[in-house]
Amino acid sequence: MATEALISWNAPEHFHVEKTPDWYWAVGIITLALAVVAFIFGSIITGIFILVAAVALVLHASRPPRIVYHEVNDRGLVIHDRLYPFLSLDSFWIPHDEFPPKIILKSRKLFMPFIIIFIDEIDPEEVREVMLRYIAETEHHEPFLKFVLERLGF
Repeated sequence: MATEALISWNAPEHFHVEKTPDWYWAVGIITLALAVVAFIFGSIITGIFILVAAVALVLHASRPPRIVYHEVNDRGLVIHDRLYPFLSLDSFWIPHDEFPPKIILKSRKLFMPFIIIFIDEIDPEEVREVMLRYIAETEHHEPFLKFVLERLGF
């Protein structure tokens, strides 16, 4: 049963920070140091895992974000093709002092406690008004690890 979108917008899937050559050098040096230490201690599998993980990390961090379709309907929040039902969400928060504007959703799922969605093309206050019809508004902050990773350029 299809439902009609109450509000919709397109926004990047994550905030992209352009990487400098120094960033790549730092990741490479740290990766090689960790892999060499693993090989010295005889942990070949760990050393190989570190190298493969670093390559995957660099490839993922260097690609620009996709523009993703978002919509709020009477069943929940749709991100790309995935529905996050309101029944699986506790609350939301739209920080007023941050740029770019975003929604921080608190989920009831154990392995995905927060969902962060960027708001682009529309007024965040319009999104807030629609969301208030279905879910509570409670002040949330992004996890500390996300803050640290953004500061490191990921």
